[in-house]
Amino acid sequence: MADTDGTPLMRQYRDIKQAYRDAILFFRVGDFYEMFQEDAIEASKLLSIALTSRDKSSETPIPLCGVPYHAATNYIAKLLRAGRTVALCEQVEDPKLAKGLVRREVVRLYTPGTLIDSEFLPSTESNVLAAVASRFRAVSPDRKEYAFGLATIEVSTGEYWLCEFHGPLAQAALLDELARLDPKELLYAEGSTTEEQPWVNEVTGPRCCAQPATWFELETGHTRLQEHFHVHSLEAFGCHTLTLGIQAGAAVLRYVRETQPSASLDHIRQVRVRHPHDAMHLDSVTIRNLELVKPAGRTDESSSHSTYTLLGVLDRTVTAMGSRLLREWLLRPLVTCAPIDARLTAVDELKQQIDTRVRLRTALRTVQDISRLCSRMSLGVANPRDVLALKLSLSSLPAIQTELSGLQASLLVDLAVSWDNAEDLYELIEQAIVVEAPVSVRDGGILKDGYHPDVDELRKASREGKGWIAGLEAKERARTGVESLK
Repeated sequence: MADTDGTPLMRQYRDIKQAYRDAILFFRVGDFYEMFQEDAIEASKLLSIALTSRDKSSETPIPLCGVPYHAATNYIAKLLRAGRTVALCEQVEDPKLAKGLVRREVVRLYTPGTLIDSEFLPSTESNVLAAVASRFRAVSPDRKEYAFGLATIEVSTGEYWLCEFHGPLAQAALLDELARLDPKELLYAEGSTTEEQPWVNEVTGPRCCAQPATWFELETGHTRLQEHFHVHSLEAFGCHTLTLGIQAGAAVLRYVRETQPSASLDHIRQVRVRHPHDAMHLDSVTIRNLELVKPAGRTDESSSHSTYTLLGVLDRTVTAMGSRLLREWLLRPLVTCAPIDARLTAVDELKQQIDTRVRLRTALRTVQDISRLCSRMSLGVANPRDVLALKLSLSSLPAIQTELSGLQASLLVDLAVSWDNAEDLYELIEQAIVVEAPVSVRDGGILKDGYHPDVDELRKASREGKGWIAGLEAKERARTGVESLK
């Protein structure tokens, strides 16, 4: 949509928007995030907010809508549920100190598959980002044989998986795996034809996103994964032979880096390989008809509650992590005797040890979503309340260890032996963070007095400076006789 507004603000907006054409740009102007042009028209409909215009007296006024900055989270969540991405553009310098136009930059790109904020994530479900690389050859004039590589990342927990599918049923196996994973975004190489990527037309759930074909190159993929994990070879991870898996793995990792440029991805510490024979193969029809995790035949959002599913019947976990793990177990049943026997033995012992089980559940109730809390900290987006939530969770670990140490099942013994109460981390948080820490880092007042000498010195200067000014004010009032002097 053309416009004639050549003001510095709109020039700045257009320059930034140019780099984020596929996203709705939340452009910070004072106490509002404003949207212009096509973004405003679309967002006003999706968010049910008023559409107005900039410079109404102009012959070609620019469509405009906006939301208060302090309420942006709810509006962003609504756009994400509608399948859109949101680029958050902030004022990155103090308007009072700016010379001319305030500098603005996109500080965060929200996409459905890369969310890390608890406000946007279902606590009992994984939020998966996936990528598919494919290869095919003509076996005969009327038959083609495909192979696929699949990579997944759960950015909020750091879980990173690769797998491959070969043979005549490769596409069916890929689609069944995608049904189990239920990814929120699915990447594939742009420029691919239907012949090269026939599965794309079969997928209906996730947001499918074509990405540059160069992201899927094998040599680049090896280099990218080796650089990320700081290794000379991928052999230790067991994925060095997965050519298509590595291609997809490199693409999905590149996408996270491109969409979250300011975030560290150090919490993604290993890549795991998932083999088709590791678990029972449940196809998408079976998962749907047995209503394992989603109710069949219900389309309204409220009816998707797990009460109507096998997961809803079985899930009596007391932590979000436990609920996600149970969901994973239901979708990937064990197939070999040894791990099945080990799990059943552990379940039987906990069933018999009622008092121990009750004490374990009591201790677990105070454990927050540690995996996502730690990821938020690694990504640099955690707030002081997240740190306090981690401390609360760590406080329960000694009690859990005590209960585990009295059990005999091999799975539980192994867990107790490898247990770490993280006492050093608990003590660090206890010594550093005040109990009533604010939600935002910008509010200050986070560190305890006596923890950091430099902070103590600055606080002292601030307090004494105010006292000095108050004393001067009283002295000058007495000298001048002006009681209202400030």
